[in-house]
Amino acid sequence: MFENTLGMKLRGAYLAMHRAFQAHFAQLTRVGRCGVTADQFVVLSLLADEDGLIQRELVRRTRSDANTMTALLRLLERDGLIRRVRHQNDGRARCVFLTERGRQLQRRLKRSSAPLHQKLQTAVAADDLPALLRSLEQIATAMGELRQPQGESGRTWSNAGE
Repeated sequence: MFENTLGMKLRGAYLAMHRAFQAHFAQLTRVGRCGVTADQFVVLSLLADEDGLIQRELVRRTRSDANTMTALLRLLERDGLIRRVRHQNDGRARCVFLTERGRQLQRRLKRSSAPLHQKLQTAVAADDLPALLRSLEQIATAMGELRQPQGESGRTWSNAGE
C-alpha cells in the first residue's frame, strides 16, 4: 500500500514536525512576540551556531535551494533580524550575520520551542537514534545524487518539470 512506503512515512513525519513548529511560531506571532516561520527559525539557529556563513553554505546546510534561501533571507533582513555583507575575497558571495535583535529572537524562540524539540527527541528510542540519523543522512545523500547527473537533453532531474 502506497501510504505505508518509506517515502510516505518520511513525508508524514516531516509534515507533522513542520506543522507543529509552524503552529507554535504562529501562536507567538499572534501575541506579538515574533514573526518568523519554522524555516526562518532554522536559518536563525544555524547563524546562532556559526555567524557569517555565506548564502551558498546556508543553502547546503538547510538542503534548500538558492531561490528559496534568497527570498527567506530578504524577509529576515527586512525585519532587521540578519544583515548580509559582501564576502571580502569573493565579491559574488554574501556573508549572513545575525543582528542583535535576531540573536535575541532566536534565543527566545529556542527556549519557547524546547518542549517541541524534546517531544521530537523522545519520539525515537535513544538506542535507535544513531541508526535513524545515519539512515536519514543516507536517504538525503542518495536523493541528492539524483539532482546531479545531466540527462541527454541537458536537463537535470531537479529541473525536469520546469
